[in-house]
Amino acid sequence: MCAPGFFLESEATMSIHDLKTRMADVAGIEALTMSLEGGRILLRWGSYSAAVDAAASDAEIEAAVRNAIKLPPVSLIPDKPEAIAAPAISKGTPSMTNPASTGASVAKIMEDHVRMMGEIQAAQVRILEASLARQRETVAGAVGKVAEKVDGQTDDFLAIMGQFANDLG
Repeated sequence: MCAPGFFLESEATMSIHDLKTRMADVAGIEALTMSLEGGRILLRWGSYSAAVDAAASDAEIEAAVRNAIKLPPVSLIPDKPEAIAAPAISKGTPSMTNPASTGASVAKIMEDHVRMMGEIQAAQVRILEASLARQRETVAGAVGKVAEKVDGQTDDFLAIMGQFANDLG
């Protein structure tokens, strides 16, 4: 067996830490474990696994890991990540420096979006309810005033009709 963090002591073989760093683009790689069994190096992370010969080169180990999850061949991936200007991240957005955390970050963003949409909808419903209540109050008030006016004119009308009936008499 080997010392924690290393699976062989040769200089040509990289440590678990080196693999995790070099393959940070591999989902779940931060959970990588390695063991030596029956002359083979067994690599396990998340629901994936790969096996290589105990004398496998660093490139062969990387290729086995990438093939296990169908990533592009190692030859298409630069040895060192190029410096890419990071987009400005707002204080409310989680950092996405670890590709494996992208799913969780997207889920959090969507949860926040759904929550905000619910708050917006609730506010708009309150505005709608207030506007409809104002309309009801306006109609009730206006119809009430018309009814009061008609009722007041009814007394005058009845008096005139009474006088007319008396005059015909």
